Amino acid sequence: MYPSFDPSRPVAIIGAGVMGTKVAWACARAGLATRLFDSEPGKAAESIERALGWSGGAERERVASHLTAAPSLDAALSRVQLVFENVPEKLALKQAVHGELGRRAPADAYQGSNASSITCTPLAAASGRPERFFNLNFTDPRRERLTELMASASTAAETKTFAMAWARHIGMIPIETHREQLGYSFNRLWRVIKQEALRQIAEGYATPESIDRAWMLCFGTKMGPCGLMDDIGLHTILSVERIYYEASGDPRDRPPEFLEAMVKAGKLGVASGQGFYTHPDPAYRKPGFLEQG
Repeated sequence: MYPSFDPSRPVAIIGAGVMGTKVAWACARAGLATRLFDSEPGKAAESIERALGWSGGAERERVASHLTAAPSLDAALSRVQLVFENVPEKLALKQAVHGELGRRAPADAYQGSNASSITCTPLAAASGRPERFFNLNFTDPRRERLTELMASASTAAETKTFAMAWARHIGMIPIETHREQLGYSFNRLWRVIKQEALRQIAEGYATPESIDRAWMLCFGTKMGPCGLMDDIGLHTILSVERIYYEASGDPRDRPPEFLEAMVKAGKLGVASGQGFYTHPDPAYRKPGFLEQG
């Protein structure tokens, strides 16, 4: 009833935005037949071209041979063992997408979401196959190996085994959040850092550059919190912060006005070329960034 992970069967990645493209790239790099689909015409093909720039040599050839843009949703879902969603962090949208996927995917396929703050239960219920549903939140698979698994009370043990096996096959290390909560476990730690960085910027205590320099100097990372938010997408950051605020009603959880204004102005980070930094040549990657005053 619950087929084990099969490297010979294709996977479908739904949503060709920032994270969907990264997950699709990781699957193709691992040799899985990977179909990337997006409802916006041409977006999947454009995202694949971008993804090919992340690899070189034999790895690029492997990604190119295993990653395709599906011409339709049905073509993406044909014979897949897994359909994995990466649409924007909006509950109603994700529920609608999973309802459609659950109706059209093969009966034996597993279904998952890369939701970063939404819990598993409402998405699993929408899918119509809650026993085969899981949340698996990715960091950036190009640089980091962490994924966080969250299941609902209806998720079968075999489904969690499948999700873990898939994550490990594509080079990730899965960590399980054993009880459902907004943001998993590590993401809640990241949320504290993100929220404090946004507060200090909003209230004029520090600039994005100084926050990132301090972080990078202290922890030896190649990117600070603001650079990471740019990489994730400020529109995604804003959506996640809204979810926390709606859940708590605490004024301290309200997203800062400057972040709302940036997103409204189209300053989304890497996705639009402008956020806290200008991309594709952000300040923190320029020589001397850490030494500047």
